[in-house]
Amino acid sequence: MKLLCLLLALIAAVPQTSFASDETMLWKEVGGWTVAADLTLGSACFVATAFEDRTLFRLGFNFLDKDHPFYILMVNDNWKSLEEGKQYPIELYLDRSKWTVDASAVVFNGEKGLRIDFKDTNLVSEFAVKLGFRADFNGKRIVALSLKNSVKAIDEMIACQKAVDAVLAKQPKPPQSKDPFDAKPDAQTASDPFEL
Repeated sequence: MKLLCLLLALIAAVPQTSFASDETMLWKEVGGWTVAADLTLGSACFVATAFEDRTLFRLGFNFLDKDHPFYILMVNDNWKSLEEGKQYPIELYLDRSKWTVDASAVVFNGEKGLRIDFKDTNLVSEFAVKLGFRADFNGKRIVALSLKNSVKAIDEMIACQKAVDAVLAKQPKPPQSKDPFDAKPDAQTASDPFEL
């Protein structure tokens, strides 16, 4: 518990930004990027930055979705016509590398944006070493961003995750219930008449 309190104190000492909320713990600011952990995604770390066109950009881990352990979030208060929950076909470019993906319209901190969930580690690797990121919808550019200092940001995101994982690994496991009727997913069978 002392380690978790120490980690929380260290993270809390970093200045608050527009990416901070009650659900995030700030780790570090590096080269214009915020590195933090999102408690709502299983204490998963992310990198984020804001651009001149008022686009907020975030890339990170998502430990709640085993099929898509990474995500990109792009939010812009000009994107008022996005319909929450609707899928939008987006073309992503990292310099000349291209991915065609489906993005979900979401509301983040009261503003509309697009969220892309993915599992391709190559996208994260290329993000760290490329110079530019852009996204197109129906042939129209919606985001064009410089990736200056993205290598340092991704390195810090990984360092953040290692530190958070180390602290969480030392946390005591919750006590096992002595109630024989308490539902335990690992102990149930298909023929269990008490399964809820």
